Amino acid sequence: MIKNIKCDFQSELEKIQFINNKWKLDFKKNQIKYYDKLILTCPFPQLKKLSKKYIKDPFIKQKIKMDANITVMIEIKKTNKNISSYLFDDKILGWAAKENSKKRFKSINDLWTLQSTNLWANKKINKNRENKEKNSKILIDQFFKLTGIKKTKILTSLNHGWKYSSNSRPFKIKSYWNTKLNLGVCADWFVGPRVEAGWISANDLFKKMNK
Repeated sequence: MIKNIKCDFQSELEKIQFINNKWKLDFKKNQIKYYDKLILTCPFPQLKKLSKKYIKDPFIKQKIKMDANITVMIEIKKTNKNISSYLFDDKILGWAAKENSKKRFKSINDLWTLQSTNLWANKKINKNRENKEKNSKILIDQFFKLTGIKKTKILTSLNHGWKYSSNSRPFKIKSYWNTKLNLGVCADWFVGPRVEAGWISANDLFKKMNK
């Protein structure tokens, strides 16, 4: 959907200014860009820091505690487990999904996504970069233990952590749009912790912008 749209990645936004009906964006490494409209989708703490001067809606003054999440993707030899996902009642591992079941790609091996609980991730996230191997091992060992799948060699492992992963207490609004400033905000934390929350918020913003 974005193949014909110019995208810039790995560019940290440090400051925004509304000057002469244009948005001036200051990025790291002294990079400056100008836009007619600005839509922010960053975590709530970062949004507050960037835009509190321009957003006067009551939602920006709220105090929310965003939960962390640590996810590990693994590749193991094919097993006979014909199952798409697990939901665990565990303090460390929240759920596991078998990516092969989605039929998006073919693989001779089993591909799993393991997602921690927020409770465990909140304690580990600040040092996850330094402790990636250790934290991955904890989640992987828990996966084999809880599923009963015979422990086997990990062919591939990828760890990723989100410090601001989700907000379990949704706001009264699903998105924010200011017509005078051409400034919008959409994010999953408006709606809730589930994966579809981001889409719901973005769709709500789209409707507001096109009224």
